Amino acid sequence: MTGSVMRTALTLVAGFLSFTGVASAQPLSRADAVALALASNPTVKLSLEQIALLEGRILEAKADALPDITWNTLAMRSRDPGLLNSPNFDEFPQEFRDALRPLPGNTFSTSADIRQTIFSFKLGKALEAARVARTSGDQDTQRARQLTALDAIRAYNQLLFSMEQLRVIQTNVQSKQTHVDYARNRRAAGVATELEVLRAEVDLENARAEALRAENDVSGARALLNTVMLRPTSTPVVPTDSLAVEPFVAEFDAAVTEALTARPELQLLRTQERVQTLLIDVTAADAKPSVEFNGGYGFAVRRPRNLFDPDFSSWSAAINLKVPLFDGRRTAGRVAQALAQRNTVTQQIAALENQVRLDVQSAFDALALADRTIQAAELNVVQARRASEMTEANYKLGAATQLDVVDAQQSLRQAENIRNQAMYMHANARATLRFVMGRNPLETN
Repeated sequence: MTGSVMRTALTLVAGFLSFTGVASAQPLSRADAVALALASNPTVKLSLEQIALLEGRILEAKADALPDITWNTLAMRSRDPGLLNSPNFDEFPQEFRDALRPLPGNTFSTSADIRQTIFSFKLGKALEAARVARTSGDQDTQRARQLTALDAIRAYNQLLFSMEQLRVIQTNVQSKQTHVDYARNRRAAGVATELEVLRAEVDLENARAEALRAENDVSGARALLNTVMLRPTSTPVVPTDSLAVEPFVAEFDAAVTEALTARPELQLLRTQERVQTLLIDVTAADAKPSVEFNGGYGFAVRRPRNLFDPDFSSWSAAINLKVPLFDGRRTAGRVAQALAQRNTVTQQIAALENQVRLDVQSAFDALALADRTIQAAELNVVQARRASEMTEANYKLGAATQLDVVDAQQSLRQAENIRNQAMYMHANARATLRFVMGRNPLETN
């Protein structure tokens, strides 16, 4: 019954949109809205760029385990009066001192240098930390996609709710217009007073003002949905889905367990905790021994034609064992900071797990409330509609007053508003519950 009512409502509102010139808009389903939001939302794109950043850090970590090779070429002209500045230069014979005259000269050299870490306590941990951090990029992207999808679904549901509210108000305006026409006819026939006609006309104008506010609400909801999809706010939107109630079967304890396991925010924090643990070992490795190889091969000549002549070649090879003895407890301070960062993440995990349990409870409560409200509202709408029709008939027969008609119409409108609000709450509660459980907020049934 609810699905039929919503389809009828959408048909009526679509007719209104056609009358106002928006019928040419492309139909948009809830899934289409989510897809457009995911494709263009900057939060999602930002998380994808974060993955690229983490990929770069993996390459950087790998570089520490690979040889560092450089090629250097130098061409220099210089003059060095070094001997003239010797402290005992004046002790040389005068004729020798007179013969010494520094001359400028050319120097050309080219060489290849290599540096390779043979062993270090930090290499393996640093590479593992970078790889683990890479998974956090996927988790952050999943979090951004789920949050964006939830925003799109809520904006879509808000548009549906605003349009349904507009339909209810427009129907009320039509009923009041009919009542005004009938009151005028009765006045012309001499069986109704001028005051009765004036009251009906005032009631009609109040309803029309309310319809204008409802139209503005529809425009605002459409702008919000377009904003989520990163489109111009005035882009016409004709939704094809409804606020139809769909069953959601889940046990609370099972939902909490699934949420604690699947929520990407928790997965992200757990990954960060693991990364911080590895970084503690990486930091502590600065106080441990390391072994490094340094080598080079090249040529150094005074005349360019001698370049690459084996007689002018030079080379070196060295194994360097570095054993840190004392660094003023600098490394100990950095390790303490890394431990504090890891412990901070651990506490954030505990706090978020507690919040997740509350989120699941709140979503379950909202869904249960919407369920109970819908069950009561459906029957109430039927009864209110019947009471309104009976009061209208009695008024035409002179057995009911104008105030009775207004009260009956107001009761019907209130009953329909309560039902629409409950259906809106139910749709949002389903999406929210799926979100807090770590699922895709979009129903794919």
